[in-house]
Amino acid sequence: MNANNHNTINIAITGVGGQGVLTLAEILAKAALAEQLNVRVGEIHGMAQRGGHVVCTVRIGTDAMGPIIDSGTADLLVGFEPVETLREIHLIKKNGCVLMSSHVQYPVAVSMGTTEYPTHESILQSIRGFTKRIIDFDAMDLAQNSGSSYALNMVMFGAIIGTGIVPISKESALRAIRESFPKKFEKINIQAAEAGFDRVKSCV
Repeated sequence: MNANNHNTINIAITGVGGQGVLTLAEILAKAALAEQLNVRVGEIHGMAQRGGHVVCTVRIGTDAMGPIIDSGTADLLVGFEPVETLREIHLIKKNGCVLMSSHVQYPVAVSMGTTEYPTHESILQSIRGFTKRIIDFDAMDLAQNSGSSYALNMVMFGAIIGTGIVPISKESALRAIRESFPKKFEKINIQAAEAGFDRVKSCV
């Protein structure tokens, strides 16, 4: 997968409040600015502080005049959780790429037994109705192996860079991480990003 030729790359990032979706969007934007790219970021907080649905949009390129991504126009949909990814699948364009962590974070309704969580295969089947380009892996496992489950967002950041869809170098991405976190968290976050990058790079 190579960086697209058109003037703007549309990226939608979705997950659950507390997973670091907003932080990922901010650091992705910082890395884009380091490459002297025009970037716009939109944040839809939802119930972010209560474990609710969260969506951020990042648009990179000369034609990005605002942060809104219309349905069917996202080049890349980044999902921190399978059902949350499926919830925003309408944003992906035909043949766009879905980058999804397979680790499940059960909604309250499922935990209480009032509804059932769909099977992973059924989620993938629904996504395939929109695009066949799916990179599906357990980002939480990589984060924990890097030293902290809180580094999940940096695994996903590295994975985004690994797809080659965004015109951001690995060097700029790692520099953005170093500039965004206290020194004591640098090693874990860098390791997490490297793990995400390597995991996805092997798929493309």
